[in-house]
Amino acid sequence: MPRILVLLTLISLLATAGCSSLRFPGVYRIDIPQGNFVTEDMLSELQPGMSPEQVRYVLGAPTLVDPFTPDLWLYPMTYRPGKGDKVSQTISVYFENGTYSRYEGEVIDDFKAKTSGRNDLELQRKAADRKDDAG
Repeated sequence: MPRILVLLTLISLLATAGCSSLRFPGVYRIDIPQGNFVTEDMLSELQPGMSPEQVRYVLGAPTLVDPFTPDLWLYPMTYRPGKGDKVSQTISVYFENGTYSRYEGEVIDDFKAKTSGRNDLELQRKAADRKDDAG
């Protein structure tokens, strides 16, 4: 009887902890992108004096525009791969007198390597090894 109580207590603790914190082997976990991903190429197209419409064309619609600071647009992005570590970035775009003036924030370096799951990276490595062996 005490073993059953211990087992039921353990099961209830696991159930209340939630499955998101547990990593079961062999279970597929999806990649979860949220927000706007802004690349270095996109930022290089921005020129001081551009209109908000031109900035929207280059970067896409901002994720956040505060009604109390309309001269600031925010482009946050978070990418949580099913396997791997979460990466995030925030780009802040500033306007002065109704035209683009500057941006702040850093673009994620080597985004593909940081967001590819371990299995994807292993498959790419194996494919490269086979190509080297064949060539």
